[in-house]
Amino acid sequence: MPLEGTYLPWIDITATGMPSQVYADYLLREAKVWVNLGTMYGPQSGEGYIRLNIACPKPLLMEALKRISGIR
Repeated sequence: MPLEGTYLPWIDITATGMPSQVYADYLLREAKVWVNLGTMYGPQSGEGYIRLNIACPKPLLMEALKRISGIR
């Protein structure tokens, strides 16, 4: 099937109230999940967003999502 999108979804994190860098550091520290900062794609327009690489085996992606959803 032809690809119609990217393997890096654009995720809005503005509801967290945290800057992108702070939230990315939090995910890495607490969930052990590394994300890309939206600011990599535009210093101003990317603030408040992260990108998660989903080009991986489904069990690995599910584990990462489970870790992210389990942190408070």
